[in-house]
Amino acid sequence: MIAAFDEVLGRQVSMRAMALLRVLAGPIVLLHLRPFLLDALNGKTYRDTFYEPYASWYPELPTPLYIAVLCVGALAAVAMTVGWHTRAATTTVFAVVTYNLFLSTTHVHNNRVYLIVVLAALAVAPSGRELSLDAWRRARAGLPPLPTTAPAWPLWLLRFEASVVYGASGLSKLLDSDWFGGTVTWHRVVRTREQLEASVLPDWVITVLADRSFHTLAAKVIIATELFIALGLWWRRSRYAAVWIAVCFHVAIEVSARVEVFSYLAVAALVIWAVPSTRDRVLVIDYSVSRHRTLATATRWLDWLARFRIVAGPPGSPIQVVHRDGSVNDGPAAVRFVLSRLPLTAWFALPTLLLPAPKHAAVEPPGSTSRMTRVG
Repeated sequence: MIAAFDEVLGRQVSMRAMALLRVLAGPIVLLHLRPFLLDALNGKTYRDTFYEPYASWYPELPTPLYIAVLCVGALAAVAMTVGWHTRAATTTVFAVVTYNLFLSTTHVHNNRVYLIVVLAALAVAPSGRELSLDAWRRARAGLPPLPTTAPAWPLWLLRFEASVVYGASGLSKLLDSDWFGGTVTWHRVVRTREQLEASVLPDWVITVLADRSFHTLAAKVIIATELFIALGLWWRRSRYAAVWIAVCFHVAIEVSARVEVFSYLAVAALVIWAVPSTRDRVLVIDYSVSRHRTLATATRWLDWLARFRIVAGPPGSPIQVVHRDGSVNDGPAAVRFVLSRLPLTAWFALPTLLLPAPKHAAVEPPGSTSRMTRVG
C-alpha cells in the first residue's frame, strides 16, 4: 500500500495545468495587493489602524521597507505571470503575500489563506517550463526544452486542498443550525435590503429573496452544492458537472458577498482538475472548408491546456475528434466536445454534451500519416 501511494505521488505527469494556473494567478495577486499598495501610496499602512500581530515574535519592517516589499511582490507577480525567472518570481510572490498576511490578525481571512496555499504549490512545482518567457528564451538560445512532466505530488496536493475548501465550508454549514436553517442567508438579505431595492432586480425577485421561508430551502441547496463540488471533482463521471456548478456557484458568491479575490482564484484553480496529459486527443480538420479552419484556429489559440493535436484530414471528411481509446466523434458532436475542453468556452459548451453524441471506432489510429498529416 505504501509503495502504491508512493507511486501515485511520484508518477510523472504533465505540469501544463500548473503552468496555466501560474499565468492566471499573477493578476489575482495584483488584485489582492492593490488595496495595500494604494493605502501605502497614500501614506497609510496596517500600523495606522487597529492591528494585532499574528505572533508576538513576528518581525515588522520599517514603513518605507514594508512599502518596498509590497512593490517587489507586485513586480514579482507580473514576472510570475509572464514566466520570467519563474521559480524565483513565484517564490518571491509567495513570500511577500505570506509575510503580509501574518502582520496582523485582521489580515487573516480564509480566502487569503487559500491564495497562499495555491502560491505555495506553484512555488514548489516546475511551472515555468511551459507558457513562459523562460521556455521561449531557452528555445531562442537553441537549448533543448526542459521536461514538461514532473512528479505529481504538487498537483495532487493542490487538488486535495481545493476540494477541502468546498468540503470544509459545506460541512461547517451543515453542522451550524443557523446556516442549515437559513438564518444566516436571510439576515444578509435583510441587511442589504435597501441596496436590493435600489438595484435593477424586479420587485418579485426582491420579494422572494426577502422571504424567510425561501432561505430555509436555499441554505440547504448551498450546502449540498458545496459538498457535491468537493466530492464530484474527484470522479471523472461527475467532474465536469462539478466544474460547471462550481463556476455558477462562484459567480453567485461574487454577486452576493464580498470575498475579495477568492472567486477569481477558485475558478482559475479549476484547471488543475484536467487530466494531466497533453496532446492525447486528435482533432481532424479538412482545411478546404472555412468553418473547419475556423475551429482549428480557435483551438490552436484557446487550447491552453494542450488537450488536442490537430491533423489535416482528407478532403470532404467531417470534423472528427479521436479519443484516447480510439473512438471517434464527428460533426457537431466533435465541435461540442472540442469547445467543452477549451477553458474559455467550457462553461458554455459543457451542457451541450448532454445531447446525443454517438461514437464509432476510429478508421485509423491517431497520428497516422497515411491519410492524415500533422499540422499543429
